[in-house]
Amino acid sequence: MPIRIVIGGLNKDAVERATRKAGGDNVTTSVMSDFEAAKKIKAGEADYYFGACNSGGGAALSIPIGILGYSNCATVAKAGGRPKQEEIDKLVESGKVAFGMSVEAIDETVPMLVKSILKKHGMDS
Repeated sequence: MPIRIVIGGLNKDAVERATRKAGGDNVTTSVMSDFEAAKKIKAGEADYYFGACNSGGGAALSIPIGILGYSNCATVAKAGGRPKQEEIDKLVESGKVAFGMSVEAIDETVPMLVKSILKKHGMDS
């Protein structure tokens, strides 16, 4: 069964393209509002949330934090920063389900997130 990823925030199309490219048949994606996406996670109708905004932690995660709780969310790439595979691996392994990133880091961050998630679920190749 593919990993279900919901996508909100800014540049949703770019996040979705990067997610599909990185995950192939191992992921399904749905683009929606942050509110709808967080509700899908809470209801068990989706597995992970990816969101982007200008800072990486503000608008990308504010709604998911409110609905899912701060302990289930993490910023993985702040504006001006670079994502780190080792840190992303730790966040995914610790059970985080909602991830925020800056729009400038989408193309670099999403493949790292997908790799970590697939690895956690035994779907890495």
